Amino acid sequence: MKISKIHIITPIITRGIRTEDDSKPFLRPDLEVSYSLLDIGPATIESEVDEALAVPDTIKKAIEAENNGADAIIIDCMGDPGLNACREAVSIPVIGPCQTSIHFAAMLGGMFSFITVLDRLRPMIKHIISGYGLEGSYASFEAVNVAVLDIEGSLEQLNIGLTEKSIKAVTEDHAGAIVLGCTGFLGCAEEITKGLLAKGINVPVIDPIPLAIHVADTLIKTGLTHSKSVYPFPGKKKRVGFDIPDFNNQLN
Repeated sequence: MKISKIHIITPIITRGIRTEDDSKPFLRPDLEVSYSLLDIGPATIESEVDEALAVPDTIKKAIEAENNGADAIIIDCMGDPGLNACREAVSIPVIGPCQTSIHFAAMLGGMFSFITVLDRLRPMIKHIISGYGLEGSYASFEAVNVAVLDIEGSLEQLNIGLTEKSIKAVTEDHAGAIVLGCTGFLGCAEEITKGLLAKGINVPVIDPIPLAIHVADTLIKTGLTHSKSVYPFPGKKKRVGFDIPDFNNQLN
């Protein structure tokens, strides 16, 4: 039996935001999930600066994961920090939850709304969605204005806020799908779906991490990964200040 070994990189330094328990509902005899946090980087990612600071150690963790036997990698942030760089650095599939979620949302609902933590992320998310070529499927942006580090302490109010924003997205912005725009919202989709159904609204609510895990597993099982023509290994050169291991000994 082929066991899918998926490694999730949470690209921040704050411990406890992601734990081993988070993956338990998805584990099977043929599916293993491991985790790592950054040693160097931001406490959370809530800006372009935070994202940029997270990238170097995310690349390092991706290389280490492949060298330690992982079959696929998930970058645990809806900014997909370092996604393309990690794809250059390794051969195994690297999944960005944002890229995956919005493409599935467009497939399942045509138009989608992106509901995240802070309104300040509006320009950043618009840029990301445009870069993925889905600006035409982007119905709206909503924010519940809860900082990432405050999510765990306000889950009840968070679910209420996410549900209200989702109802608005569907009824006013004509969204056919909802994308939960922070991987810290893990587990909220069920309550939001219940709230929508109570209003007679039946649309998919996408929880990015479960979807990313299943997509990663599918790529492993089908033997697919990203194109090395599009994401070639980086050239060999001096890189001062970055303690990054060899790129699987495939430097050009």
